[in-house]
Formats: sequence, C-alpha cells, structure tokens
Amino acid sequence: MSGFGGVLGIEFTGGFEAADAFLGRLRYARRSASLGGVESLAVHPASMWRGMLDEDQIAASVPPGLVRLAAGTEDTADLVADALAAADAVVATAAGT
Repeated sequence: MSGFGGVLGIEFTGGFEAADAFLGRLRYARRSASLGGVESLAVHPASMWRGMLDEDQIAASVPPGLVRLAAGTEDTADLVADALAAADAVVATAAGT
C-alpha cells in the first residue's frame, strides 16, 4: 500500500441546518456513522448524537455545523467539484439567491 486517505473537517456557520443541507446535496460521499471504507463518506457528529444528548451537551462536545468528509477511491476532481457545488448551494440558499 502507498499513500493515504484524507479527512477534511468543514464547519458551517449556519449550524446544524446548514451542515444537514450540505450533506443532502452531496452526490458522492454517503452519510455514515464512521470514517472507514473505500468509498467517500460524510459524518455529521451532531446528527449522530441528537436524541441521545440535549443541544447544550452537543454544542459543548462538537460544533453543530461540523461535517467530516473522508475521501474514498472516487476521482479526486469529482469529489472536489461535488463538495464545492454542495457548499455553494448551501451558501446560496442561506443568502436567499
């Protein structure tokens, strides 16, 4: 084996709703509870803990707008374009355009 996988953390200023909207717009990365596998995965820790912890406990543990993306074996350009398009859509929606 050579090389390594990459994990990127993104924090949306729109909080939980913006992070959830971003995940809903991704075409390649699938929502997951953990970052392990050959496919691209996305984890939203605040979603996983909802229902188990109250909002204050979640906010004390992890920012509600945090998303972790793990790059898989898909084409790098496709993954980058997908993440940028999803983020642009969230920003445009927040701006009302």
